[in-house]
Amino acid sequence: MKKALIIILIVVVFAAGVLYFILDSRSYVAKVGGQKIMNYEYVFFLNTQKRVTESEAGVNDEEEKKELWTNTVDGEDPVAIVMNQALEIAKEFKVQLIKAKEANFKLSDAERKEINQNLNNWLKNEENRNYVKNKLGISIRQFKDVMVKSQLVSRFAYDYMQKHSDAVTVTDEEAEQYYNENRKNLDDVTVTYIFVSADENMDSGQKAEKRKLAEEILEKIRQGADMASLVKEYSEDPGVNESDGTHTFKYSSESHPQEVKDWAFGARIGDLGIVQTETGYYVIRLENRSDFEDKKELARSELKAKKLNEYYQNQVKDWLNDPYFNLIKNEKTLNSVTRKVFEK
Repeated sequence: MKKALIIILIVVVFAAGVLYFILDSRSYVAKVGGQKIMNYEYVFFLNTQKRVTESEAGVNDEEEKKELWTNTVDGEDPVAIVMNQALEIAKEFKVQLIKAKEANFKLSDAERKEINQNLNNWLKNEENRNYVKNKLGISIRQFKDVMVKSQLVSRFAYDYMQKHSDAVTVTDEEAEQYYNENRKNLDDVTVTYIFVSADENMDSGQKAEKRKLAEEILEKIRQGADMASLVKEYSEDPGVNESDGTHTFKYSSESHPQEVKDWAFGARIGDLGIVQTETGYYVIRLENRSDFEDKKELARSELKAKKLNEYYQNQVKDWLNDPYFNLIKNEKTLNSVTRKVFEK
């Protein structure tokens, strides 16, 4: 009797082991560096890459999407292409997590709390929750797990770059070249303007009168009239009493019309003109624009950050090329999960 009981227990334990192996083998699509790329992690990257590809192809309705995924591209299956792209992204993600663990890099309790709070706030929106479940194809819990890991990777990358900050340098010549190539994004300008409103409810005659007024004001300035005084007399800018018509801003500013920004960043100091927008006319003068000496340190800082990012990306490439991190696919599960995503 005792022998029979032992045999039964062995069979039960063996059966449980087999069941665990079967269930476990269905939970991941690949391994890298001994770590599993779980199904939900892969689905997240696969659905993201799928949507990016659809957007780049300019397809919107279901019929166009079906055509996109059923027609070969240079003889290759588009589904296989996106599958491999998603796998490579997942591999890079997982390798950075492994490297962070090797470096004993962790998120603090405070960081985790902040990240989870931000995620919870974002997920309060029903549309966002539906996007996660229906478009990304994963559960809220799985989404939060991927997002926390993504933050870990991002902060590990930043920490790595800071620790290797001395690995890159920026000369004055490089900083100046970077400034010249990116001047519009680095500079700020100072203008004085008088705003003459001409809204869409005005007829052509009323708008013509407004245009005429703007031209008369411009001529007064050219004749030597004090612009500050004209600002107080004519400008319909709501903030004129606070600014006296003088504004300093960057090209990225959202508080000024695009037409005004384009004119200001294309003008020379002292230039005068009239800029027409959908709300009216700006009689405008460029007072000042920053130069390299003003933005030297900002240019140096931005270029160094760019170089450090390239340094880190090259390091990631080296990690990915290490045979230890060769991708070992779990083909059956990989194909099954991929098929389900594209069948939806």
